[in-house]
Amino acid sequence: MADNPTNSPQPQLSSVFDDMLAQSRQRLEDLYRGGLARPGASSAPAKPFVARTTSAPRAATDSLPGKVDPNSAAARWLNDHFGANWRYEIAVQKREGEEAIVLGKLTFGRENAIRTQFGRAKITGEKVSASSGGLRFKISGASSEQDEREAFRRAAEAALSNCVDLILK
Repeated sequence: MADNPTNSPQPQLSSVFDDMLAQSRQRLEDLYRGGLARPGASSAPAKPFVARTTSAPRAATDSLPGKVDPNSAAARWLNDHFGANWRYEIAVQKREGEEAIVLGKLTFGRENAIRTQFGRAKITGEKVSASSGGLRFKISGASSEQDEREAFRRAAEAALSNCVDLILK
């Protein structure tokens, strides 16, 4: 019996990927036709949160907004190999239970090559340790908005690192 996408553990992720493929195919077809978009076609770009440009040099601490650490191994590798000729954006950001999931898109090089990868991170709340009647236990507390932001930042860095891994293969 063939696998049914609705029976897969995460059909939302595959539908996001399918949508991304459809958009990429549409862009390729538009480029093939001379860069003209078809009437009625959506041309809403993904929202970038990291953009490296050559027009205005920025200080190292200011070069990447808070979502990605400019001193992370992936960002340093990209800076070393592509200088200012790379851009990273989040195509999809979603919370699934106690996990932050991000689909990152890395555009790099003179030809504007693109790599997309998922990144995941657990959303951790404050843990409480106690004992009752001689029995020790730990309870995971509710996660705060700050915990969620930090998890999305870690997921974005994981997605960027996975994109760089694709380049190295």
